[in-house]
Amino acid sequence: MKTVDRIEHVKTADGTMEVFIAHPEGPGPFPVIVQVMDALGMREELSNHARRAAAWGYYVLAPDLFYRVGLKGPIDLSNPDGMQKIMAAMKDLSDARATSDTEAVLALAGRDKAAAKGKIGIYGFCMGGRLTLVLAQALGDRVAAAASIHPGGLVVDQPNSPHRHLDHVKAELYFGIADQDRMATPEQMKELEAALDARKIRYRLEMHSGALHGYMMPSRSELYNEAAAEKVWGVMQALFKRNLS
Repeated sequence: MKTVDRIEHVKTADGTMEVFIAHPEGPGPFPVIVQVMDALGMREELSNHARRAAAWGYYVLAPDLFYRVGLKGPIDLSNPDGMQKIMAAMKDLSDARATSDTEAVLALAGRDKAAAKGKIGIYGFCMGGRLTLVLAQALGDRVAAAASIHPGGLVVDQPNSPHRHLDHVKAELYFGIADQDRMATPEQMKELEAALDARKIRYRLEMHSGALHGYMMPSRSELYNEAAAEKVWGVMQALFKRNLS
């Protein structure tokens, strides 16, 4: 399906947030999906991911959540201060800020006739995979489906660990876990599953054999796993079709 895209700017209490928007050609309306960025910064690779999801028949919003610190991707990790910049930007992006930013972009969609009203989908990578679960909790029954892809930090020894806060989650969830990911260990995933089961949340947690953290990003040739990535794209397409059609 052919898509069109553009960049919009949203004023928030903290500055101006850039939002990449992609959706099929035509008047719509199309169901809304929010794509949550990874920690390498908003870049063309993520815009391409949004275009791919939009081609399934959705109105996809991809906000630049690092606008407060002015960090743009792609971040050069070969530069010694690259990781320091990423860690500082992630620290600045609290769960509350990510939630308010998402509410702001959903309000933007609410003013566009091409965007359908009603329930939404969310998916995110890495940092965005963690925030996907945070947002499914924060937005409650507004979220019909959410996919957390090679996430980190879902289960940590902190009171605000996402796996401890699931009481408002109504979405069907998918977790695409790299089985070689030190940020999502088998032990942590068992704890996550126990928490999800206790809340009777619909979910599928899949361990992708031989995959590393970042396996969805073709630009990271040392991490990209085409077989795992294509499988996840197919799972996500089916997840959203099931819940947003």
